[in-house]
Amino acid sequence: MNWKEYEKEIYDYFKEQYPDAEIILDAKKEGLFSKVDRQIDILIEQYVAGNRIVIAIDGKYFSKKVDVKAVESYISMLEDIGAHKGLLISKEGFTEAAYNRAHFGSTEIELEVLNFKDLHAFQSHGAIPYAGSNGALIPSPFGWIVDGRATPAWLATLYQQGRTLDEAMKDHEFMYVQFWDRRKDDDSLEDLLKLQEGLFREIDSECKIDFLPTIVRKGAQTKLRVVKIKNYPAPEYTGFVEFDDFIFFCVMFSPENRSKSNVRKLENIMKAVLPIKINYENANKSKHSDAESAGV
Repeated sequence: MNWKEYEKEIYDYFKEQYPDAEIILDAKKEGLFSKVDRQIDILIEQYVAGNRIVIAIDGKYFSKKVDVKAVESYISMLEDIGAHKGLLISKEGFTEAAYNRAHFGSTEIELEVLNFKDLHAFQSHGAIPYAGSNGALIPSPFGWIVDGRATPAWLATLYQQGRTLDEAMKDHEFMYVQFWDRRKDDDSLEDLLKLQEGLFREIDSECKIDFLPTIVRKGAQTKLRVVKIKNYPAPEYTGFVEFDDFIFFCVMFSPENRSKSNVRKLENIMKAVLPIKINYENANKSKHSDAESAGV
């Protein structure tokens, strides 16, 4: 495989992943600051909820690991073209400094790095976790996957592509999804928050609970909470969306130095999640199908 075939394979993959988007191979876009045309290996432009999203993808066909200078140069280019998201793909991987620079920077741009061999694990789809007749259509955050394997503790988990759930939990960087059925006791979001605060206080009477400014949804109350508990390895962030029949909540653990980027991913889920009703009879009939495992 040469570099052109390498870029074409990446292009074909994302063409399939984003069927409704405009995708250009070897694109040119004038820089907002440089005022010159910038070359972009793969440019994806898509409208989401009426907003134009620009994603730039660059494939590095190097014979060695991508270093920190290449990542810094790419971040600068993303800022110049006004990209919202960037993906840097390497044939030989990334140095530790390059990986840290991509993930721990202060930029508002969502930047992910990916080894070419893990390209198959990069998903732009979502999943439909459900409990009883309540279900929710949730998107995969950029660079993350949704794992639809349910347990008594959660209905689905989310973590970085190319990783396993065990690895993500070990690094304290993952999310899990759960529902609270409102029809049992006519509970409101405030009722759930009070109940959970009591549980937190039982664990740590001096725990710190704060509510952060967050996204607003028409017809659905939202809350974003962060809890810091003594002996917890990382802060616990939770995004809530109150629907008519149930309260959707997504709990996220994140290292402090990645919390800003990961909170944006959590808020993207809160903004995009949609409630659906599940036909339980049909769900039972398809218990061995992909739908029953919650992956779509």
